[in-house]
Amino acid sequence: MACRACAAQLSAAARFCDQCGVAVRSSVEAGVAGRQTVDAQGPEAGDRRIVSALFADLVDYVRMVAEHDPEVVRSRVGAALGAMAGAIERFEGTREKFIGDAVFAVFGWPRAHEDDAVRAALCALAIRAALQDLGDGAEPLEVRIGVATGEVVAMPRAVAAADASLTGEAITTAARIQSLARPGEILLDAATVRAARDRLVVEDRGSVVLRGQSQSVRLSALVREEGFDAVASVTGPMSGPLVGRTVERRRIVEAIETTRRTGAGCVVVVVGEAGIGKTRLLADVESEARAAGFGWTWTSNVSYVGGDPYRWARHFAQMLADEHGTDAGSYTRGLLFTDGIDPATVHRFGGAIAAIAREAAFSGWEEETPYMPGEAAEVTARLMEVADRFVERMIETSGPRVIVVDDLHWLDVSSAGMIELLVQRAAERPLVVLLGVRPGPLPAWAGAPHVERIDLTGLGSPETAQLATLVARAALEEDDARRLHARTDGNPLFIGETVRASLEDGSVVVQDGRAAFAQGREPTIPLTLRAVLGARIDGLPDDARAVLEIASVVGVSFSLSLVGDLVEDGLQPGTIGKLEAAALIARVEGDGWRFSHPLIHEATYAGLLASRKRRLHGRLADRLEADRGAATVGQLARHRVAAGDGQRAIPLLVEAARSAAALHAATEAAEFWRTAAELAGDPVEAETFHRQAAEALAAAV
Repeated sequence: MACRACAAQLSAAARFCDQCGVAVRSSVEAGVAGRQTVDAQGPEAGDRRIVSALFADLVDYVRMVAEHDPEVVRSRVGAALGAMAGAIERFEGTREKFIGDAVFAVFGWPRAHEDDAVRAALCALAIRAALQDLGDGAEPLEVRIGVATGEVVAMPRAVAAADASLTGEAITTAARIQSLARPGEILLDAATVRAARDRLVVEDRGSVVLRGQSQSVRLSALVREEGFDAVASVTGPMSGPLVGRTVERRRIVEAIETTRRTGAGCVVVVVGEAGIGKTRLLADVESEARAAGFGWTWTSNVSYVGGDPYRWARHFAQMLADEHGTDAGSYTRGLLFTDGIDPATVHRFGGAIAAIAREAAFSGWEEETPYMPGEAAEVTARLMEVADRFVERMIETSGPRVIVVDDLHWLDVSSAGMIELLVQRAAERPLVVLLGVRPGPLPAWAGAPHVERIDLTGLGSPETAQLATLVARAALEEDDARRLHARTDGNPLFIGETVRASLEDGSVVVQDGRAAFAQGREPTIPLTLRAVLGARIDGLPDDARAVLEIASVVGVSFSLSLVGDLVEDGLQPGTIGKLEAAALIARVEGDGWRFSHPLIHEATYAGLLASRKRRLHGRLADRLEADRGAATVGQLARHRVAAGDGQRAIPLLVEAARSAAALHAATEAAEFWRTAAELAGDPVEAETFHRQAAEALAAAV
């Protein structure tokens, strides 16, 4: 096997090239690239997607070459590139290019994650830290890094080629801002900071107009990751009042009060889709828990460390240690090793902990605990024994406690047994375990009598208006609140991001304390939501994603038979079931289906390349014209327009305009006339259509 960058020979097990440091292409990446190339050849290959692009460039490379032996420089640069590649792989980015002493990586291609902006930023921090560790007595290596987020067109090359071709402003922006960074500095554009949603600590660096661009870009220097697991950071960004959720909140508070009164604990599992408000709800009951005399420990899981063994267990111990102002190793030692404990138990416990003590906070165990378990089953058994004593001693020393485990769906597999232990102990101890998780199968312990489940759905229309008013700091008009609710299905994240983006792009106007959608303007789907929803769409099997994309061309609502006619290889059994199970579509009646809410439809449609949209709209129009009763003339006209077929669209637009005028629908009639004017190749004909539009509106007045 040869390196795809420098052609050096690689061993079968190699992860990085020994010569240039390039990461060996994984089978997953190759499979995705191959699938997209095979399934979508020619100008319609690829898609449009939101990515976070990262450019990192070593500082003073030219000087190093001039002042040091080339072999030494090659070795150091190779080690640096290998460290960069390792950081990119760790956060599941894609290494696009090594360019001499620089690297270009992208997060969100070929597979999107809802937190790609965070992953890119954390990768940048990891690169900077890794290069600082490569000193070995020589001058330290420094790096400049730029990260930008935005829409790109991703066009796969041939299966055997190394890279995917990405085109978009985010790519050039990342490269430009990297060149502006000081040595050791990481610069982010505003879109990356927004997409990270309070997960990063940054310092403002002002606005700049980058070379080749006309609009200014606001830059921020990345300082560190926000302490997202700390209670303050969870509740801090959510300092406004909790909107809605009165019943659900009362159920959690009552569970805490029952535990206080009886001494027997419980478990509450809050289930809901991304952005529905699980974290916000759980954080809001902290004050009641503390007032009732409970300790409060917040833990969370993140998507990019799911393969880190016992990550949650170490994190839980550290959060408790933080409450006592010490490190996790010292806190655990003091909790477990009480007076009178026998030396054999000390060795047994210490050896088990040493098996997972891979962080500095747990240092010291290895030297003092020579006993190490041998078999994997023995390690697990000993750790569960340690965990059991840890929980008992925690309650003995600090009393009743609420333990929050947020984003349970990202829990590392190794810690699952410890969560089950907490659930079991909650049945008999003054312990309340609150868990936030997305829809899907739950472990067997969820059926225990002391486990309660709360399913969160979208906010109602009045609560949607209330939340929008808080975000906009102005009262949203009633009709617009209903439109916003229909568009977002009451998802709090979708509501907030839509209002913020609409304020920025002018589709929501605030005047005299009132907020309203600008006339004739539909809010665009924010990049943040494109990323969240894009990750859900990317997670679909190939057949389900293809059907969802075709359905998006039909509209928010669609018939299964119509979509089936447009699927080139025919609709496969079970495909619709996959989309329904993923909560992306819902049955209406009979043959009818709809997207779960308009934003999912918009995100899917926005991901299609323009060439594919035109082809699908053309095929759809042909199908509808073959069965004229299946669509109105206006719908046919819109599909012909979207297909770029002006010749066949204009007669349909004229007919639709006249039909609308006959029904006294002046606004719609005028819009059809104006569209016809835009498509008309003859200036005289275009002027006639414009005049018809004006007359339609005048007649209505």
